[in-house]
Amino acid sequence: MSASGPVLEARGLNKRFGGVVAASAIDFTLHGHELRCVIGPNGAGKSTFFSLLCGIQKPDSGSILLHGQDVTRLEPFRRVRSGLGLTFQTNRAYHKMTVGENLETARRGGTEEDAAPYRAAISAFGLAGKQDLPAALLAHHELQWLEITMALRQGPGVLLLDEPTAGMSPNETMRTAEVLRELNAAGLAIVVVEHDIAFVRAVAQTVTVLHQGAVFAEGTVEEITAREDVRAIYLGKVREKAR
Repeated sequence: MSASGPVLEARGLNKRFGGVVAASAIDFTLHGHELRCVIGPNGAGKSTFFSLLCGIQKPDSGSILLHGQDVTRLEPFRRVRSGLGLTFQTNRAYHKMTVGENLETARRGGTEEDAAPYRAAISAFGLAGKQDLPAALLAHHELQWLEITMALRQGPGVLLLDEPTAGMSPNETMRTAEVLRELNAAGLAIVVVEHDIAFVRAVAQTVTVLHQGAVFAEGTVEEITAREDVRAIYLGKVREKAR
């Protein structure tokens, strides 16, 4: 598969929870070397979409392909083994273990090329000199950075991040953005589910807007942030779907 070809695809994803439509006919394609942000107001379906992509939830219908392989029914750990790196809103680092021990738990076999993003991140996030430090002593933003680095330790071809800058200061947020841009420029495909528009402006090449469980709009950051209807859904003034 070429570097610019699809590396992560969702085709017609649908998911209901009782009478609530959480995902409605979602089509999504991430290409190699792309950095995509998924945004939307509260209740737009971002968390459900993330859960479907990583395997926490299974769709009622539709399919998910990772590097061309149908992973729709695979559990999250099997998707990770197939090349999907994951971080979640709730930090999952082991606080009683050292930074180095946390990173070792995330390690799996791979090539030197697979390890390059990990080595870049551990240096860029300033964790290389803290490997003997218990994770419990890290600041909040450093724990977030540790989790991203742990996901990269597995050598993924696609990195999927759920609100990676939650609780960070503006400076910490922009530092995170800078590192993700560097990782992407080196060839890593990245999807970020996010609500911080300043962060989205700083990192995204492409933006997908979700609204009421469906894709409302897609385009460049400039195209999306210029749209009146996108601004309106954040204010709760739009109910119809658009593209």
